[in-house]
Amino acid sequence: MVFSVLLLLKVLLFMNITNIQHYKPIIFLISAMTVLFIYSIIHFSTLRRKNIIQLILYVAISFMMFADVMYYSHFSMLPTVKMLNLIGQVGAVGDSLKELFTLKNGLLILDIPFVIYYAFKIYKNESKDYTRTVRLAVPTALLVILISTLSILKEKNLLGPVTSQEFFTYHIKDMKNTLMGEEKAEGRSLITQEDLEELKERSKLIEGEYTALGKGKNLIVIQVEALQNFAIGLFYEGQEITPNLNKLIEEKGSLYFNNYYQQIGRGNTSDAEFVTNNSLYPSDENSIYEEYANNTFYGLPWILRDNGYTAWVFHGYKKEFWNREKAYVNIGFERFVSEEDYDFTQEESVGFGIVDGVFFNQTLDYMKELDGLNENPFYAFIITLTSHTPFKMPEEYQAIKLKEEHKNTMLGDYLQAVHYADKALGEFIEKLKEEGYYDNSVIAIYGDHFAIKGSDEDEIELMSDFLGKPYHLDQVMNVPLIIHIPGLEENKTIERIGSQLDFLPTILNIMGYENQKGIMFGRDLLNYEGDTFVAPLAYAPKGTFIDEDVIFHMSRDGIFKNSYAIDRKANKLVEDLDPLRDTYEKAIDEINKSNYVLKKNLIKYLMENDGDINLDHLAISDIPYQKKIPKCDDTDQLYRYAQKGKNILSVEVKWDDKEEKVLLKDGTSIEKLIQFMKENMKTYVVLRTSEEDVSLLLKIKDDYKELRDRFIVEMTNFENLAYLTSRAYKHVMLNLMDGQYTKEEVMEFLNRSPLAGVILNGKSYDKTLANMLKDMNVLVYVDNSNNMTILK
Repeated sequence: MVFSVLLLLKVLLFMNITNIQHYKPIIFLISAMTVLFIYSIIHFSTLRRKNIIQLILYVAISFMMFADVMYYSHFSMLPTVKMLNLIGQVGAVGDSLKELFTLKNGLLILDIPFVIYYAFKIYKNESKDYTRTVRLAVPTALLVILISTLSILKEKNLLGPVTSQEFFTYHIKDMKNTLMGEEKAEGRSLITQEDLEELKERSKLIEGEYTALGKGKNLIVIQVEALQNFAIGLFYEGQEITPNLNKLIEEKGSLYFNNYYQQIGRGNTSDAEFVTNNSLYPSDENSIYEEYANNTFYGLPWILRDNGYTAWVFHGYKKEFWNREKAYVNIGFERFVSEEDYDFTQEESVGFGIVDGVFFNQTLDYMKELDGLNENPFYAFIITLTSHTPFKMPEEYQAIKLKEEHKNTMLGDYLQAVHYADKALGEFIEKLKEEGYYDNSVIAIYGDHFAIKGSDEDEIELMSDFLGKPYHLDQVMNVPLIIHIPGLEENKTIERIGSQLDFLPTILNIMGYENQKGIMFGRDLLNYEGDTFVAPLAYAPKGTFIDEDVIFHMSRDGIFKNSYAIDRKANKLVEDLDPLRDTYEKAIDEINKSNYVLKKNLIKYLMENDGDINLDHLAISDIPYQKKIPKCDDTDQLYRYAQKGKNILSVEVKWDDKEEKVLLKDGTSIEKLIQFMKENMKTYVVLRTSEEDVSLLLKIKDDYKELRDRFIVEMTNFENLAYLTSRAYKHVMLNLMDGQYTKEEVMEFLNRSPLAGVILNGKSYDKTLANMLKDMNVLVYVDNSNNMTILK
């Protein structure tokens, strides 16, 4: 009893920390029923040492919750099993993890020593005998309530929104998906020829007042660790926090972008590098450098190399961290100067490694080597380290006199760290002037990502009080961009909304070069005249965006109407969200298109075919076109239709509990179907089943992996897509014959999800819906007695 009550209290704490806004009573009910069901089974069992079993379970669940909230405190999302592949990065950010260990988070595990003492010294198994009826009735009643609740949620299409937030069901789904080889592929992934042409159009140089001012000059880009925009121009108790950056902004030739935002995914700093150099969105599944290191890219290093430049990258940390050593090759850098190339002592190391002052001094020496390779200009991409969280600077580097209230706080520590980073930058700029590089180089400086995330209420309150305004998402993700152009006789602040996605087209215009081989998702912030927005991929749910007027926060449950928006100027909630839907959908669409570019390695095909490619050959729904798909009850029919030239056939499969194997509709083994497909290598087969559980289809995938790309699987529930796509099946159809979803729900789902087609009831289907689907270039099939026919 005690264990379950304590866990229920922790469930409430977990819900509070993970900021659950919608369906709270239902989510708590599911968690409570799960806890009570599990502990009732143990309590009413005849097992010996039940207290030990209950204790082990209690400790395991407590640590899982703790791991979840620690991850959530940093990323604003729950972790997946797949994130374990990033465990190698933990050692390097150990100090940062300490900052996430708040008292509230710690409450999930701090009681464990006392609970262990209680379990061994005080708690005794109840010796009371229960009747068989009681032993069965209590757990059964709890299970019935739990199953009934989940069934009602499924009926009302709320199962996905709820289980994406509830602790137990979230992890059960995640583990099942991982074991099944599932990789969630969210987003409509086809790019049309019109989309491709529009992306190519973005890559064209737009003539303007700054165009080609940097042509033929060196390019030095400095990515400053955790440089947040609020620090620029900030005076603290009369002390200037970033005097050197402020001075640079005020110099002739400097352009300061004050509405510039981070655009990172799971890879943090490494993603900022990638996006800046390539103008593609990061991945929301993994670090770009880990997931797509072998892709072909054509960004800033390659473009400049094609115009005679030599491109080197400099970073004072381990070359294998974030897989940089391998990734930089395809990004286009010719040499990576990493930690092992720098000479420094332990005293010259802070946090991650070499301090910025020492790093910049030796980087300048390497730049001289780079410059001496030939008469051509160079591109130097420099990544700093010292201002990395948790911002614990040795006393000799602390120059800011802090008020008592800010000492030993993240804000106070950050002010010390960023002030030192600014000092090191200022010294480096002066040395660039002394060596003659300053007047012959375009210099760009920007922050990679936030410093103070505002992950809890105390942090938000501290920052809001300090800044004198609400510390919203637009403050958290706002990083500065400063571009200094030698010879320019003005300095200017650019108010345009933009992100690291926009750096490449903007800097290319200044340098006077055009991206002639690749594509870019960003905009030239100096010359593009249309609307711009920022669509975060991490630290906020997908669909969130920031534009000139609002900050739109997508709801964690994935439902648009449950989201909220803040008017940036009036600082109040926006009452009507409907006008924001267009930008929301555009943000989703942009991310999905970029995701398609990554997954299909599209730039490789563009470069190999001089930009002229047949997208039909790359489409996820690349099954052959066939007006009618015959339904086959047995393998004899399969062979007959194949002889008639039919390349797509449909069969129904079922699970036989007695024989424990998959059967066709006529009761024959699926092995006959497999033999048919091996003999008819150009044939695709639609797998249909009356069973709601998709485990049957996933078993087929596991048993016959070599054929999975020739299977087209049918699903009836939106939730099933997560189990069936990507590493499971390439082709999925949605069966809408039971009419469980509204037109609006179907359209919104298809805007986010890649499908091979949609199946409608041939006897009674909604013609309006059918036309809407066809307008989206979705193949629509009507289901008749003997076949499925494409609706023209």
